[in-house]
Amino acid sequence: MQNLRQLSHRKAHARRVGSVRGMNPRWHIAIAGVLGVLLFLATAFGLAWVRLQGNVNVEDIDSIIGDRPSQSSQPPIDPNAGNPINLLVMGSDVRTGDFADSNVEGMRSDATMLIHIAADRSRIDAVSIPRDLRIDIPSCTLHDGTTTKPGKNRKFNDAFARGGEKGNVSEAAACTIKTVESLTGIYIDDYVVVDFQGFQTMVDALGGVPLYFPKDVDDRRADLHIKKGCRLLDGHDALAAARSRYAQGDGSDIGRIDRQQQLVAAIIREALSRNLLTNMPSLYTFLDAATQSLSTGPQIGSLSTMAGLAYSVRNIDPAHITFMTAPFDWAGSEIYMGKDAERIWTNIIMDRPLTYDPSAATASASPSPSETASPDTASPTPSASATTSSPTPTPSPTLEHGTTAEQDDEFPTCTRANAEPNE
Repeated sequence: MQNLRQLSHRKAHARRVGSVRGMNPRWHIAIAGVLGVLLFLATAFGLAWVRLQGNVNVEDIDSIIGDRPSQSSQPPIDPNAGNPINLLVMGSDVRTGDFADSNVEGMRSDATMLIHIAADRSRIDAVSIPRDLRIDIPSCTLHDGTTTKPGKNRKFNDAFARGGEKGNVSEAAACTIKTVESLTGIYIDDYVVVDFQGFQTMVDALGGVPLYFPKDVDDRRADLHIKKGCRLLDGHDALAAARSRYAQGDGSDIGRIDRQQQLVAAIIREALSRNLLTNMPSLYTFLDAATQSLSTGPQIGSLSTMAGLAYSVRNIDPAHITFMTAPFDWAGSEIYMGKDAERIWTNIIMDRPLTYDPSAATASASPSPSETASPDTASPTPSASATTSSPTPTPSPTLEHGTTAEQDDEFPTCTRANAEPNE
């Protein structure tokens, strides 16, 4: 009887194994198909990641910057939210590739923005530093151990040129960072350098960017030829608009900074409105274009860091993206750092809105001695308001001696929906 039971169990086991081995062939095909698709997606994602990471020129410059302000937070790598981030974004006008020009030598920074991302990721502040601002430039150390000469009363963009005198972008960035830290006392967590080609391809990857022009522009130097109105700019025209100077406004670099801020704000609004993080083909196309001409430090240069940071600010209100030009004073035809600058740098260090005014907060506080103004909740004072990237421009008073990129009724709302292609 026991032998019969054992035989019965063996037959049952054989039937169960047989039922698997004898699976309908169509299921084999289906499973193989699913595995094939998963393998293809994993391989494609891996190759895409390697390509995007390979696009970025990453160089560590900590060893050549030297003494620096104290770092008040952990390394700015999301998803470690809760730490403010200070990035220095530099636009390089190096003439190579499609923009080669034998008449222009060396490296210059065509635009520099100090980007502060609030610890709670609810606010982004951008302060443009005028390229013609007269400052002292410290001696900078290069990778081979040699140093550059310090400069007294030099134009700000000379820092990028001095650091890049041997043709190395990271050395140019390091010297600019050292100069900014010396000027402001702000620790710069990392940097990004974008050249002409990178800016142009980035805009093209977005499908263009809308921008309003209050009058016709015919600027042969910048190759910008455009009619008045709301125009959808491709990469070429967007770059030309960023570079255009003498054919618009008063021809000053300060006026050009205002227009550059309006253009960058339009690009940010366009990227946010396109929901790139939920559209993988569009996200890959944009990142592939955006990373091809980037030079960065090791933190922001990591794609995982880029992705984490982008994801953490994905829902930011465009009205909470503020642009300001560093406060300056005129001395004849030259400009120097203005008296309001120290307050702006302190606000960034303290992770407060750019327009926060401690004296105004104290004056508006309750007369009760037990109550004091809170830096985190104080309202900006009208005399220190800055320009935000709100799609509906509004009049904006400025800091002392006009330091914000004003938007007023001269610039009506311009969106992709009402923009016309430039012809």
